[in-house]
Amino acid sequence: MIDERPPAAAAADAAADASLRGTLRALRELFGDRALVAAGTGPPLERIAIRSDPPSVAPCVPLEGPGARQIEVPTEPLVSAFLDGVQRSRVVGYLAGSPLIYASVAAAVRQRVTRRLETWREPSLRRALFASRGKLGETAWNQLVDSGVAVVDITADVPDDAIPVHPFALRARALDLVALEREGLERRLAAEWCRGESRWLWIDGGISGNLAVDERATAFGVVKSHTTLYGSAEQVESVLTLKAEERSPAFLVGHRPRRAVASWYLRLRATAGGDPLHGLVRVEISPPMDMLDPDQITDDARARLTAHCDRLSAGILAERAPLSLPDPRWDTLTYGIHACEMYLDALVGL
Repeated sequence: MIDERPPAAAAADAAADASLRGTLRALRELFGDRALVAAGTGPPLERIAIRSDPPSVAPCVPLEGPGARQIEVPTEPLVSAFLDGVQRSRVVGYLAGSPLIYASVAAAVRQRVTRRLETWREPSLRRALFASRGKLGETAWNQLVDSGVAVVDITADVPDDAIPVHPFALRARALDLVALEREGLERRLAAEWCRGESRWLWIDGGISGNLAVDERATAFGVVKSHTTLYGSAEQVESVLTLKAEERSPAFLVGHRPRRAVASWYLRLRATAGGDPLHGLVRVEISPPMDMLDPDQITDDARARLTAHCDRLSAGILAERAPLSLPDPRWDTLTYGIHACEMYLDALVGL
């Protein structure tokens, strides 16, 4: 049967399906096969994106005295739930030389229930097409909007005469916005947890952008990548020589324009082959108010911080088994976060 409806009407029905397949049907109805590429034949853009941040060492403010601290591993877990997010994006077509990027972002909290992981509340999921309105032109843009395709303008804050011409530059802007979407979902879930739960939540990544994770919150972040190392040359060298089950002294990191966080390094596993970053993670918490001015820290406040850091470090070490193999990040990717990732990958399905 021939569909005699206008292309926009047919595309609107196709776009009701927000999946990749539904979005491709909508684009085909609007612009024809000439606008589409073989979506799904290449890896997600996240796998081929080149990180531009150079490795660096940044200053920090010590909150504890020097010297590694040995952590005793507990027999009972401290952490009750794990929060993670994923993003997957692909170029699905081009119009006027500008890439059309379909992306899915999702975040979830997986909690322990009778020694099994179950989803806490509802996972967050968003799918959208990321494109440049300035490059596509008003006619094509309005066709997309009228069709019902969820579309995000990747150059909304860029003057028309400054919109990048290179498609890779536009692709990079899209990836940045996709990451912001994912971080927004993660922050909202973390805020919901902190408002209503007293159990400990492990957040994959830093917490400096989440104002809901304050000093009263039972949540902490674990950073697995180390493009930036914190401390003086001597302090960094001591971090790189930490032994398994040792942590560094805590320090204060000022993320401008974000707020400061208290942080420390923890070695989950012995170094393999001399790799100084093997099994090394960095923990972030919201510092107590009495720790924000290092010149005014009392001995009692420092002792409370030390006990708190030791307790969280012990709870993190307790999560080292089972291993997250065969994931190549197994030395720093604990199974709770790995299981959360697998759940989200199945949910996103891209």
